[in-house]
Amino acid sequence: MTNLISDSTRRLLDDMDPKVRAEIERGVAENSVRAPGFELTLEEEINLAKAVKAVAAVDGLSREEMTGLKFLMIMSALPYDIQQHVVEFELDRVTLEDASGLFPPGSQKACYLLSGATTVAAMDGLSAQEEASARELGAQLELADKLVNVLIAEARATGMAMRKGDHELVDELKRLRAALFGYV
Repeated sequence: MTNLISDSTRRLLDDMDPKVRAEIERGVAENSVRAPGFELTLEEEINLAKAVKAVAAVDGLSREEMTGLKFLMIMSALPYDIQQHVVEFELDRVTLEDASGLFPPGSQKACYLLSGATTVAAMDGLSAQEEASARELGAQLELADKLVNVLIAEARATGMAMRKGDHELVDELKRLRAALFGYV
């Protein structure tokens, strides 16, 4: 079955010089800022960024959401040319099924996807359409409704704290998010 997100990522990586790819993979593994013990491969980081973009763009991708997406990619230690690949990735035919098919259902990685997508979507305030999309994604990822509710509330609070420039609260919410992932 075709997955527009992962297929485009595989093409990008397959076209890369093997030595360059190995260097980028090493850089992502060593420099990405993730919760302790939580790791994503280069391919997973790129897929995550594309899926986050797709969910956040359900009502159009605002400047604030694009800034949040770019921040996420910087935190993932993705090089600029890969960030540009994600920014230029066309979403016309991408579905929630493409996003939910990237990670094992009910996994920490599934939580990370829902949390990241909802947080970026909340950068300009979480619209009803974005929340409905996040809830549908959570269901497709087979995450418990209560967990989906908490992750959406945390994303909404993080978006609000970031808009207000409250870095201390953002840091506390990151710790809360990491603790929530520990229950999965």
